[in-house]
Amino acid sequence: MNQAKQTAEKVEYNGSDNLAMMSHAVNYNSGLYKWVARDIRPGEAILDFGAGNGEYANRFPIGSVDAAEIDPDLLPLIKQPVYTDINQLPKKYDLIYTINVLEHIEHHGEIVKELYTKLKPGGRIKVFVPARQEIFSNMDEHVGHYRRYDKKLVRQILEDAGLKVTDCRYYDFAGYFISLLYKWLGKDGRITKDSVILYDRVIFPVSRVFDKLTVGQIIGKNVIAEAIRPK
Repeated sequence: MNQAKQTAEKVEYNGSDNLAMMSHAVNYNSGLYKWVARDIRPGEAILDFGAGNGEYANRFPIGSVDAAEIDPDLLPLIKQPVYTDINQLPKKYDLIYTINVLEHIEHHGEIVKELYTKLKPGGRIKVFVPARQEIFSNMDEHVGHYRRYDKKLVRQILEDAGLKVTDCRYYDFAGYFISLLYKWLGKDGRITKDSVILYDRVIFPVSRVFDKLTVGQIIGKNVIAEAIRPK
């Protein structure tokens, strides 16, 4: 059994309550879906790695995206073809995207190297992860995070896998300060529907304005990155 498969089998998706609450984050989820889908061309092969409850994969036409997910409780929620072992994926992909997944994997670099082998030459990978270790809180513990990231670390694991990074920046400027406050208050790691809706409808749209003004170069709650496999 290779290291990537061993690593994938060790991933535990804790905090399913928080995952369910995030389904109420309409602006947040729609924005990430648009980012994933914006440059997809007809007929491209797409993989959602760590599809979770299908929040993003299910937005695509049925059968147009493969999903990789290992949590048996989440599999029934995914409407696309789903695989529990990335070594059994049936094809090479033009696009692999992974949203809030790598932080759950202890040996994240090995998984990125494995994903590299699943890309076609010239294929693209899009990565979205939580940012800044200084705001690591009870919430991160609750949902099973090993770490939070900065731009340097994300760029490093992508380049170490042989990928060429085309974009790497921070995302959700205001979210950084809300997360810092959350940590200072010593919250238990859980979130509520009302708090998600308030943030999503009121704070997040303003946060994205700051992201655009700073071009994601200063700070943010997440790192968002894109890379390609050289031809």
